[in-house]
Amino acid sequence: MDFKKPYTQLKTILFFILILFSIDAFTQDVQEKKLVIEDLIENIASGTDIELDYTSLYEDLNYFLNNPLNLNNATTEDLEKLQILNDFQILSLLDYIKKNGEMLTIYELQLVYGFSQQDIDLILPFITIAKTDQKKQNTFRNALIYGNNQVFIRAQQVLEEQKGFSNISDSALTANPNSRYLGNATKLYTRYKYNYKNLMSFGFTAEKDAGEEFFEGSNSHGFDFYSAHLLLNELGAFKTIVVGDFQAKFGQGLVLLSDLSSGKSSYVLNIRKRAQGLSKYSSANENEFMRGAGTTVRFKNFDITAFASYKNIDANITDSIDDEVAAISAFQNSGLHSIPSEIIDEKSISEQLIGGNITYNHSKFKLGLTGLNYKYGADLVKTTTPQSQFDFQGNQNSNISIDYQFGLRDFSFFGEEAISDNGGLAFLNGMLVSIAPQVSLSVLHRHYEKNYQSNYGNAFAESSKANNESGLYFGIEVYPIKHWKISAYYDTYKFPWLSNSADAPSEGVDYFAQADFNPIRSVSMYFRVKYEEKQVNQSTEEGLKELVQEESFKIRYHLSYNLSKQLSLKSRIETSRYQKAENNSEYGYLVYQDIFYSLIRIPLSINLRYAVFDTDTYNARIYAYESDLLYAFSIPAYYSQGTRFYFNLKYSITKNIDLWVRYSQSYYSNLNVISSGLSEIQGNTKSEIKAQIRIKL
Repeated sequence: MDFKKPYTQLKTILFFILILFSIDAFTQDVQEKKLVIEDLIENIASGTDIELDYTSLYEDLNYFLNNPLNLNNATTEDLEKLQILNDFQILSLLDYIKKNGEMLTIYELQLVYGFSQQDIDLILPFITIAKTDQKKQNTFRNALIYGNNQVFIRAQQVLEEQKGFSNISDSALTANPNSRYLGNATKLYTRYKYNYKNLMSFGFTAEKDAGEEFFEGSNSHGFDFYSAHLLLNELGAFKTIVVGDFQAKFGQGLVLLSDLSSGKSSYVLNIRKRAQGLSKYSSANENEFMRGAGTTVRFKNFDITAFASYKNIDANITDSIDDEVAAISAFQNSGLHSIPSEIIDEKSISEQLIGGNITYNHSKFKLGLTGLNYKYGADLVKTTTPQSQFDFQGNQNSNISIDYQFGLRDFSFFGEEAISDNGGLAFLNGMLVSIAPQVSLSVLHRHYEKNYQSNYGNAFAESSKANNESGLYFGIEVYPIKHWKISAYYDTYKFPWLSNSADAPSEGVDYFAQADFNPIRSVSMYFRVKYEEKQVNQSTEEGLKELVQEESFKIRYHLSYNLSKQLSLKSRIETSRYQKAENNSEYGYLVYQDIFYSLIRIPLSINLRYAVFDTDTYNARIYAYESDLLYAFSIPAYYSQGTRFYFNLKYSITKNIDLWVRYSQSYYSNLNVISSGLSEIQGNTKSEIKAQIRIKL
């Protein structure tokens, strides 16, 4: 490895650190709370290599950081939003308060069955204990006076010139209009949000991706994407009213779970999807949402929900009649509209959704019925292949399902059974059991037929869609001795029909184990092992391909420690091994150091990372969550040979104005060209700068 560039980076970082440590520190509170949220999101995100938008999850957690949840009047839905407690802990906590009355102190949590000291430390930043105020009323006047208003403006850009932004002759551009981006290299984001507790929310979001036009061409109206919502909760008989852009989450996701959701992660007991009904949409993903209106009415023990959505979506056009789209070959989900071919597909067909849910809530069980119908403005017509012959085609589809949840002593059961318009079936059933306060188990079985079709489903699955899959998952969580926690899962799955990566029925297994050790409150560490083996195609040649074994094995050691109230450090070393068939194994490693520091004499906080990585190939890549600006997320792949560093600065200009700046750079010692296509960079460094301002009104 060429160490000239890393040495220069290290000198810059060390000089910067010396300046910081020459000033006394001011407070760790905000920075510490931010770290708690990021640790939770990283654990939830660890089950996928896909970079998703975690805005909704971050908003829920950030809300409870600033408005701690009073456990004495918390509902099951409130506790589920924390994404920390499992079903047993939630039921145990509610049962404790019901039997013993309101809690008087946070220390009573030690008396609640199923709560370890580690669990208590984890939720402490998000909760409080207070008397329930029965007289306090939430009125529209209070909402106007005490509501919270915030405005965000963010800009970011890759500093090196990418091929899509370089100069090109007019003749070359005429020959290939898609050879250059139409807009500039800056990505812009703005957002306004208002909320009054969790009772009223209003906001809008606008975004322009790099390469998209801005106030010109196809975006003469400004941003490429706009979103707005109005949400009201607990308004008389109306549990929820939402207008504009929203999400719907019911059951276990076989029919309807229109956002990201965790699957396999280090929280091995949290395998049940947390269906939260209708909720606002405030992310910048241009596809995973609904646009229209919906409401949930509470009548005695019944929650009755109805909603309708209508919006235009992106699709690959294959046939049109008199400028009307007649057929498409696929839906487009990238949200990018930076070259002419993408603009042609932009919002090219309509999508109409009508759905609803009826849920019966009993103190011992919950039973729900969900239905959804969606219709498109053109027929989806795919080229029929052995792999795709059971995929959805046409212009409309329907799903209906029954879901349940109930507890029986130390057991908790849940599941959903669904059917699509073509008769395809899907079944998911799970169980959690508390064997002892120190030992809990989880089991989940799923069986999705190859012809089950659900465009808005997002159920527990190994593949990206809930079809053509059967599997059995086991999880265990053990507290063997004080300060230790052992978590593990085993998942075995089969694909009864052909898939995108296997030209024959295939199968696989996934093992995970993690040991957490927290000797004192300021120090925590874990050791993780993850192994996966599955069958995939041997080569990319045409025709049917022989199946071979593909193996992935990763080992991680992570250490977090607070040296003082102002200084926190995180260290990690991770190795990977990848092997396909009898080919030579491909190896990789990642080592990084994070520093989080807050100053006292000026309202400034900083965190930075310096990482060294070396992988034989992209197959041995290692993903790692990175701290980013508020409501921005980064989980890049570390691959090839090189170093990466970034730093985030947050400066509070006034009590109501905060400024963030982030700079990152990756250096590859063995590359002369980074990426490909229009994103190609001639050179061995890729740098990006981000800036964001928040104004509280």
